[in-house]
Amino acid sequence: MENASKALIIAGAILISIVLVSVGVLVVNSLNTDDALSTMTQQEIQAFNTKFENSAGENRTGAVVKSLLSTVITNNAQYSGDTEKTVKVTMGSNADVTDSTTLSAMRNSINNGKRYDVTIGYGTSGVANSITIVAK
Repeated sequence: MENASKALIIAGAILISIVLVSVGVLVVNSLNTDDALSTMTQQEIQAFNTKFENSAGENRTGAVVKSLLSTVITNNAQYSGDTEKTVKVTMGSNADVTDSTTLSAMRNSINNGKRYDVTIGYGTSGVANSITIVAK
């Protein structure tokens, strides 16, 4: 009888150990998942940047620049609370513009007959975060 009670105590201790290890694994996994959600994968960064990179370069038409500014307005509205994904635009005397009203005014001032140089700047994570537009 004494051996049976010791066996039950050992079995109970083993079950408690298994439960504690399982809880520890769940906690570690949940912490790793949160870190993965807070950063963008390379594919997500590439997809995000492609929206802007298609319009970048020298000697771009006014229509292309207008389209780019429309894309920036939509992007900034979608990611208004996320400073990493908000794109700042510099054109002429307007520097680091992110609000839709000023961006719309900038878009309306673009002349379809003119040519523009468009440069994209990137943050430390590789995400496009600034655009500079210079009239030729």
